[in-house]
This record gives sequence, C-alpha cells and structure tokens, in this order.
Amino acid sequence: MKNRVRMIVVLVCVFVVLPVVGGLVYLSRTSAQDAARYYAEAIAQGRFEDAMGVESDEADKGSGIELGGVVDLRQGHFVAPNSVGSVRVYPELDVWGRQGASIDLSVNGRTITREIYLERVGVPRPHVGMWRVVSGAAQVEMVRAYGYASDVSVGGVSLGALGASGDGGATFPVAASTDGLWHAGYGGAVVYAYPGIYDVSVAKVSEHTQVAVDSVSGASTLSVLSESREHQIDVTQDESTRAWHEDQLGSVASSCVLGDVPEGAVCSNMSVAGAERVDVEAPTRDSGDLLEVSVAAYRNDEGIDAFIAHSRVCFDEEGEPHIVVIRP
Repeated sequence: MKNRVRMIVVLVCVFVVLPVVGGLVYLSRTSAQDAARYYAEAIAQGRFEDAMGVESDEADKGSGIELGGVVDLRQGHFVAPNSVGSVRVYPELDVWGRQGASIDLSVNGRTITREIYLERVGVPRPHVGMWRVVSGAAQVEMVRAYGYASDVSVGGVSLGALGASGDGGATFPVAASTDGLWHAGYGGAVVYAYPGIYDVSVAKVSEHTQVAVDSVSGASTLSVLSESREHQIDVTQDESTRAWHEDQLGSVASSCVLGDVPEGAVCSNMSVAGAERVDVEAPTRDSGDLLEVSVAAYRNDEGIDAFIAHSRVCFDEEGEPHIVVIRP
C-alpha cells in the first residue's frame, strides 16, 4: 500500500509539478526585449485588452484615469491595425531601476516612436514573463468639439452630445422660447489613447450639418499620432444652410423689429414700438455659426433705435433649420 502511495506521489511530481515548475522557470527567463515587443504588437493589432493586461497600475499614473475625469480610449478600437518596427531596449536601467525601451509603430506609412518602461515584478505570465509595463505607450490627448449632435464617439467610445434641445441648451441668452429646437454647443473630452487612427462617429440632429475633424471637412477618423495632442471635431451647418441663414437674416430681423415674427423663426427682444421702417445691413460672421447684423429702426416720430442683433440657426426634431435672432 505504501509503495503504491509513493508511486502516485512520484507520478504527480513527474507529470504535474515538474512541468509547472519548468514552465515558470521558462517564463521567468523571458527577456525585456520580448516583453516589450509583445506589448507593442498587442497595441499595433488593436488587442488593447492584452496590452492593458501587461500594464501595472502605475502605468496610468498621472493620466487622470484614476480620478474619472478622462475618457479611456483603450476601451475602444482602431480603424485598422498598425505594424511594429524596431523594439530597442536601453543598455542601462534608469535612476528608478526601470528598464527602458523604445517601440516603433508604423501607421499609414508613418513611424511613431513611444518610450516605455518595464519592471520585473510578480508571478511570471505567458508572453511577458515577470515583466510589467510601468510607463506605457498611451498618452493624454485633448479632443475639443462644437456643433449639433446628440452624440460623438471616437473609437466606439462616447464623448457625449454637442448642444442640447430647448432653452437650457442655448449658447446665448434667448428670452423667447426655443422648446423643441436643438442649439449648438461645446463638448469633447480629455482622452487617454494608444497611438493610432480611430473612427469618429457622429449622431447628427440634422442632415443640414457637416462634420470636420482637425479642420478636414468630411473626415471620419481621428489620428492620435502627432505631438500636438490637441484635436477638434466640428459638426456645423453645411454650406447651403449657412448661405440660407445669411440670405434670410435681413428680412427676418426686419419682421422681428416690426413685431411680425415669420413662421418658424424665433425673435428675442427685437420688437421696437412705433417702428415704421427698418434698415438692416448685410450680416457678418463673428465666429463659427454666429451672425451679427446692424439694425436701425425708424419710429414715426423720426427717432432712431440702432442696435446690433445676433443670430444662430437651431434645428427642430425633423432636422429642419430655424433662424433665432436676438437683441442682446
């Protein structure tokens, strides 16, 4: 009986314990070069979960992720995979005892270099052994946005809406009701992203709007490649709507001054009591979608009420444009 027990123990050691120990020894010999290349390839191929699995908690330090104020694009995805060029391990450790390495990623024929740092910690894992990335390839980027959209997403991760419906969404003071109309507004987010090209998806509130990414009209991708780390997404009126706004504003402003608000327009504080005639100069575009127009209202007692009116376009639930004009 004792001999049989001894035999079972020996077999367990031979077929279970020794392979496990051998595997751990093998993994512990994984080089920093191999670990860094595995990490780089995971990023390049869009296997973000694998890349994040190599990173320690320290890798996100200073990014703002832990405070909840940064959108984590590592939860998103690329438009297309990248490829890995060279991976160079530095010959000496840094002052904190970390192993530095530089990785080259090829994106659309362009080479992007990121510096990472690794440490030997914890239990060996497949592909990376005992190495963990303590300073990774992701970096903080600022994505600003403006316009009309119920949602803007980058890499499948939502950055939220641009503007809002009703009086609460107005970007300038409107005394008259704008219920049911979508105002343009600001949005965007600070994001934490691996280098690459991400798709930009916009839920438009109107087909009379157009999208531009980093000043490229009609673009549908955002490139996290440059050193500027700043981006702009605009969802603004298309050219025909801008021209319509400029063309119609004069007559709308005149009617508002005379107290005869055109159907579909919104006038705020525009009426001038006793006005018989109105002169409206050609509008000027102050910034983006805001138009300014000089108005002179002539009363029957020959008095003149002159002022500057501001105007923007809002969209109704069907996506049709409406002119909103106010006297600040």
